[in-house]
Amino acid sequence: MSTRKTKILSWLIALGLVLACVPTFTAPSVSTPVPGAVNTFIAQTSNAASTRTAAALPTSTPTATITPTPRNTETPSPTETAIVIFLLPSLTPIPTFTRVTLPGGGGGGGSGGGGSSSDSYACRVDSQDPPNGTSFNPRADFDAVWRVRNIGRKTWERNSVDYIFLSGDQFHKVSGYDFDANIASGQTTSVTVDMEAPKNPGTYTTRWTLRAGSNNFCTLELRIVVK
Repeated sequence: MSTRKTKILSWLIALGLVLACVPTFTAPSVSTPVPGAVNTFIAQTSNAASTRTAAALPTSTPTATITPTPRNTETPSPTETAIVIFLLPSLTPIPTFTRVTLPGGGGGGGSGGGGSSSDSYACRVDSQDPPNGTSFNPRADFDAVWRVRNIGRKTWERNSVDYIFLSGDQFHKVSGYDFDANIASGQTTSVTVDMEAPKNPGTYTTRWTLRAGSNNFCTLELRIVVK
């Protein structure tokens, strides 16, 4: 019995010591609210949030302007230039002929002949310009023209009948010509030769003839005087 009391007493003492060591808690004082303090707090909170939001947003960087890169310009192909080449014929030297004596008039070749001939090829000289004995200055340029008539039986075909230099002095520029058209029997045509008077004074004679194949007919003779 005494032991039990002793234990109870010990507990009470220990409880008293524990309570003595427990600190005293003072209830916090509640401050009296200031009028308008809530509105001020809300405004400060809003301003702080706006500042943090603005700081958090990335700084806008101006967008770079893209300069279009020009496409590769094709180099124009060089323009072909047409080149015209003139081919000039070589001048054929005039052959040298030996003077010959003609037997007769060459098939009805004199002026004042008959109106027709039994030969296949024959002619009659109706006129001549310039007349024989005409005077020229040295190197004078002129044309000798004979007016001839076909008095033979055959047509003078332009592809088979020519008039060419036969003999005498050479003061012509071209030694042979073709007819421009066929000359039928009875027709008249002009035989024209481009000439140049010699450079030295004197009397010069040239003879031409119409030729069909190897047959010479219609002799044409011109005599000039160079002063």
